[in-house]
Amino acid sequence: MLRWFLLVLLTGLAWAAPEWANYCNARFAFCIQRPAFMTAEPPPENGDGQSFRRGAARLVVSGALDAYVLTLPEYYAQAQKNLRVTYKVLKPDYYAVSGFKGNLVVYEYKKLRDGVFFTVYLEYPTAEKATYDPLIKPIVDSLRLRR
Repeated sequence: MLRWFLLVLLTGLAWAAPEWANYCNARFAFCIQRPAFMTAEPPPENGDGQSFRRGAARLVVSGALDAYVLTLPEYYAQAQKNLRVTYKVLKPDYYAVSGFKGNLVVYEYKKLRDGVFFTVYLEYPTAEKATYDPLIKPIVDSLRLRR
């Protein structure tokens, strides 16, 4: 009976795991894994990234040239505006900020390398935290910079 229970439990966990799709950006030479259940929106003409959506949830991955408009610490401060911050970390080459904006959960990760800011931005309804919270770390950890 215990074996049957473990088999059912492990099979259920496998079904719950999302499928991943690869997104690579030619302009800024980066790749990232994103949930396959999110649909790509039309890409911007400048080729700086891609948005993906499922209902009210939105994932945006992009690159931007560091034109010395803002520094990483200034972007970090800006990311916290109008946000009830629940998590934040600032390192010399990246930051992560998360919190609530109304009924949305917002997570932003920005990395600076070789004059390019790479951004992962995810927002989703608080009612969908159980779906999206576990995806944040795998998405960010999958970011590969080819520069």
